[in-house]
Amino acid sequence: SSGLTLNQDDRKQYNRAITKTRLPIPKQPINFSQQGTQCPRINPIRRTLCNTKTSFQTTPISGTSDTMQTSIAINPETPAPAKDLGHRHYNGKGIVHSVESCGAVDGPGLRYVLFLQGCLMRCLYCHNRDTWDLHTEQAQEMTVPEVMKQVMSYRHYLRATGGGVTATGGEPLLQYEFVRDWFTACQEHDIHTCLDSNGYALHYDSILDDLLDHTNLVMLDLKQIDPEIHKVLVGIPNTKTLKFAHYLAERKQPARVRYVVVPGYTDDDRSAHLLGEFIADMDNVEMVELLPYHELGAHKWALCGDTYKLTGVHPPPKETILKIKSILESYGKNIIY
Repeated sequence: SSGLTLNQDDRKQYNRAITKTRLPIPKQPINFSQQGTQCPRINPIRRTLCNTKTSFQTTPISGTSDTMQTSIAINPETPAPAKDLGHRHYNGKGIVHSVESCGAVDGPGLRYVLFLQGCLMRCLYCHNRDTWDLHTEQAQEMTVPEVMKQVMSYRHYLRATGGGVTATGGEPLLQYEFVRDWFTACQEHDIHTCLDSNGYALHYDSILDDLLDHTNLVMLDLKQIDPEIHKVLVGIPNTKTLKFAHYLAERKQPARVRYVVVPGYTDDDRSAHLLGEFIADMDNVEMVELLPYHELGAHKWALCGDTYKLTGVHPPPKETILKIKSILESYGKNIIY
């Protein structure tokens, strides 16, 4: 059982798509000076040790301090009960893949980034393949007080750079009760909150509204507006994502659209125009961030027993990025890349 509350159609889709992942979690700190390939997720702060047997993103380090580190421990202490359990599967804990204490690409400033398990999309270019399944051997359960203990030890660095915390994954909306509780705790300490999401919301209810009420910025990944290309690229329709985008616009929720430029799938003029037309009247969209496709996560597919289908596809040239930038700017949006 995945532990998710799904309707019948979602459950059928989930059962078809879900793949059990079994990767070991390191029990001792990693010495990054050891022989191995360093594979950053665009930003060199997050480090991955790659060999023929295992791959993971963080170094377990016992305890916390006011000294900034590149990665920190996922080491649960005594669980604390949640004030509102929400749906029946939620027990007041989040299922965490990994933590990055000093993220530089997941929102403004330096950020404490929490990678949550579980995703129903199957993006061909996914560089976090090991976050798809909700339950894996390397995942850990954490309570909000446990996460906040770590966040508070870095709060001075986060605030000094205009940063904060980011919930990502995986897809954080699949654990939206936990994210709601965490963001509520963060805002009680005046810490900026960012939701990095593909928009796959299963429930539109008071819990989602409460989460968004405590979210300073939503970074929404709009992968492809054309529904048929989206199915090929992601494995499922884009209906839920577009619905969520409209919902954010209705709420006037501050949002940043992220668009991955994948050669052969999203790098053409038509796809850029479709995106521009879709967001043109959304005043809540502050900017569009263009993310060039990269191959840094391809090795994880083999470790998970899967075949990486975009082998041979290389990052787009700068000329392509500038062309898409120009098209989207014609719809009145600020573009960063």
